[in-house]
Amino acid sequence: MRAVFAWLTIVRFGIVQASIAAITVLPIATLPRLMIEELGLLAIAPGVLIGVHYAVQISRLRFGYGSDVGGRRTPFILGGLYGLGVAGVLAALSLVLMGEMPLVGYFAAMASYALVGVAVGAAGTTLLALLATTVSPERRAPAATIVWLLMIAGLVAAAKLGGDALIPYSDAQLVRVSIAISIIAAAIGTAALWGVERSARPQQAQAAERKAPPGGMMAAFRQVWNEPAARGFTIFVFISMFAYNMQELVLEPFSAAVFGLSPGESTKLSGDHHAGVLVGLVIIAVVGRLLRGRSGAMVAVTVAGCLCSAASLTAISASAFFAPDWPLGATVMVFGLSNGIFAGAAIASMFSLAGVGAEQREGTRMGIWGAAQAIGFGTGMFFGAMWLDVARFNVTEPAAFASVFAFEALIFVVAAALALRLARGHALPAANPVPA
Repeated sequence: MRAVFAWLTIVRFGIVQASIAAITVLPIATLPRLMIEELGLLAIAPGVLIGVHYAVQISRLRFGYGSDVGGRRTPFILGGLYGLGVAGVLAALSLVLMGEMPLVGYFAAMASYALVGVAVGAAGTTLLALLATTVSPERRAPAATIVWLLMIAGLVAAAKLGGDALIPYSDAQLVRVSIAISIIAAAIGTAALWGVERSARPQQAQAAERKAPPGGMMAAFRQVWNEPAARGFTIFVFISMFAYNMQELVLEPFSAAVFGLSPGESTKLSGDHHAGVLVGLVIIAVVGRLLRGRSGAMVAVTVAGCLCSAASLTAISASAFFAPDWPLGATVMVFGLSNGIFAGAAIASMFSLAGVGAEQREGTRMGIWGAAQAIGFGTGMFFGAMWLDVARFNVTEPAAFASVFAFEALIFVVAAALALRLARGHALPAANPVPA
């Protein structure tokens, strides 16, 4: 019975993560497309807004630390979820405003996207910190898979239902759909989270001896940064997320420019990648269960995922010179599979490492790692696009794309080397959180 309760608790965490993800669909996916297609803006305009969304997530450190010393994480999660709902509606309103007053609307959008980033940081960081402190070691790998799969489900559901509701499109309908998604997601997330923290941890733990060290947040940051495992994993997260997102703005243009795929076929190619990621996550759930939460072993699996990602990218790079005869779809699916293995194992390792080191600093560690992830994502995406633009002026089209993928493969090798140092080091003792 206790095991059933533990798995239900993990599913509830996943539903909250899905609710957070659902609200981000319109600001991150739909609105940028509308800015370019409906308003005729340059692609860099929504690119800057998404960059702001990533940049402000440095605030994850503050929220993680605040939840450590505040005694409870639920208020941070719900506050972030509700703030995200408001930000999503404001982002939709700012797009409507751009049609009438472009400059005013764009600055309003910038403020809205900043709020989206801060709210995602508040809710996401503290949710993962709560999960890390309430899930037993042997359940962390499958927990990572469940949470990620439900997050993807939230993205898919919001995109599908929201997209259907926007046909035919109108500004008024965009605002109505945004309000509906925010209200529904906030309600579902609240219901899923209600009472989890109180029931998953002993009552005395809630009154917590969570005290701020002398010097406040910066002292907590230095305390965590001085831990070899936390510092090494932070660097790994940044490098690996940089590599993971380098191809975000490159893969679909590559398939069109080099392989001559239509927009629909390019979209299907992205579907192949996501399908591979899902399979990789399922594999990690099974492997993680077999490894029973051994953090060093999961880091070793992360190394394997990074190296497989590098090998797949090398194959995609080579395919540029063999188009259109190369089986691009199969190669991209293998790349997605490798990404899923790497990402799932890395998340499971993160949950294990969150409890290693000074006590009551799980949120601070999650905040540092979350900030590293956001910065890695944003800079990787920007660097990949910039590399492609520069390369196109100097070499042929196939060689330009190939160089991006080859460099991304190299970064994955560097990430694997960093993860291997963690796996071989002595900084990975078994964590001992309160089991779910």
